[in-house]
Amino acid sequence: MNAVLASWNRYRTTVLIDIGLLAALYLLPTLSHLAAMPLYKLEPMRIALIVALLFTRRVNAYLIAWTIPLASFVLSGHPELFKALLIGIEYSVLVAVYGFLAQTRKWAPFIGLIAAILAGKVVYYALKYLSLDAGLLAGNLVSTPVHTQAILAFGTAAVFAFVLSRWPPGSTR
Repeated sequence: MNAVLASWNRYRTTVLIDIGLLAALYLLPTLSHLAAMPLYKLEPMRIALIVALLFTRRVNAYLIAWTIPLASFVLSGHPELFKALLIGIEYSVLVAVYGFLAQTRKWAPFIGLIAAILAGKVVYYALKYLSLDAGLLAGNLVSTPVHTQAILAFGTAAVFAFVLSRWPPGSTR
């Protein structure tokens, strides 16, 4: 029993954050319908990933990077499975690049996250272009306007950097 309690105490925050993120994303289609606006254009999956990156271990961020798009596909049918896989790759690149830049290169959180988001987007759009060209996907290369993506990337990175400045890694939150 003590081992179970010790494990729970060790992973409690991560588990609760993951449950909260998945529940929020599960409710997103309903909230979009009620608000009569496409909330998915605010890139809630990436925001959820960044929350996981901020408050949990990197291995969990990788798990979230794959779980969120696949769970979204299973629960709502959007994005389609192949696109969900591309998003999982994009988010994994984001986590890997941010980890490399933050830990190895000691980049500031804001710059590191912007670079990681940009690296993920470059990989995503390159793969999406190839997929569209090969007929594996239908639709447009860019569905969310680039300026909206840029605003969201800068805003998310600014909040991320602010939170890290207040609660640096390893501190008690």
